[in-house]
Amino acid sequence: MKTITLYLIRQTLAVMGLTVMVFAFALLMGNMMKEILALMVSGSVSLALLGKAFLLLVPFVLVYALPMGMLTACLLLFGRLSADQELTALRSSGVSLVRLSLPILIISLLTSLLCAWINTDVAPRCRAAYKDLIREVDIGELTDLLQPGVPMTDIPGQVITIQKRTSLENGVKLENIHYIKYEGDVPVMEIFADSGLLEANEATSQLFLSMRDCTLFSLARSRSDTEQTNALSSGQDQWNIGKAREFSPDPFTLKPDIKRQAKPKLHHMSLVQLKTELAERRQLAEDMKALPSFNASQLREELNESMLKPFDPVTPVMVQIHRQAAFSYACFAFTLIGIPLGVRSHRRETSVGIGIALILVAVYYAFIVLANALEDQAHLAPHLIIWLPNLLFQVLGTILLWRLDHR
Repeated sequence: MKTITLYLIRQTLAVMGLTVMVFAFALLMGNMMKEILALMVSGSVSLALLGKAFLLLVPFVLVYALPMGMLTACLLLFGRLSADQELTALRSSGVSLVRLSLPILIISLLTSLLCAWINTDVAPRCRAAYKDLIREVDIGELTDLLQPGVPMTDIPGQVITIQKRTSLENGVKLENIHYIKYEGDVPVMEIFADSGLLEANEATSQLFLSMRDCTLFSLARSRSDTEQTNALSSGQDQWNIGKAREFSPDPFTLKPDIKRQAKPKLHHMSLVQLKTELAERRQLAEDMKALPSFNASQLREELNESMLKPFDPVTPVMVQIHRQAAFSYACFAFTLIGIPLGVRSHRRETSVGIGIALILVAVYYAFIVLANALEDQAHLAPHLIIWLPNLLFQVLGTILLWRLDHR
């Protein structure tokens, strides 16, 4: 039995290593061609920078390549054992399918732990370093700091969110703008605007925002400071509502190196960074609950239909945290479903195994894409949808493995 176990382990590691290299190379080429090809054509990228970028992307693509490699290895190995009647001979000798699968399942658990470490720490660090490397060649624009669905908090005392942006020659056109201004920790102004224009002065690191067709809520200042303080502490704030054809806050002066210090995207953050971001966004969500548009339905009638949907800053972060956790255990889920499918396929052909693997990967990623698409729909719990393929594959794989073992 020891000889059989070592044989299965060697074969699994050999096939997995080969398929991981193939998948990783394909993913690396896709990422590099997407972001570096234009710079290569312009002659801005040296071979040294290209090599460094290649190495920094390796952990990022390994998170995706390892589960696919594990799945393909199970399908090919057990498909070949079944096709050559080796599996039948082993079972006739009293060796159960579960016993044969045990070392492979242990390998998948160890691979899942490796993926968890890479996914929550190593890959985000390398991806952030890769982005910094790209910025050294192509800095980009200050206006890139404001992205759809992401609260911009780089400006002290102000938070800006938008739903859509379109690049123009003289700046960036914005749609569905939500602007909050603070005095200390207290929100004192809230503005909803149908559209606007964002311009930048790269020399002075300033952003100029002009909003059009605005609905403004401003904290009343007619009372004395003592009354105002008492009102704030009691939660009985008085807000004024108004309309404006156009409104432009004071120019936003940013740190000179703000583009290099900007937060990475959520899917590029480590688990520690995501937890910090989650705490910040929960505080923002609490602040938004104190704003008039959240509490007073009669005030929300002043807004356009496109503005009636409140912005949820917390759920996208929750989705990314659960994505890292759930996707780390994809190796184990793919192994559980891959072993019985490999036995049932009765094929030696590599193309068949790879074809089945690609179908299963597509199904798995469909849930990930669905969860990301629903990340602004908190009531649908998109962070839990991410766990569905793991649950589906593990339950289905366990049932199929048990039935094959007792057949």
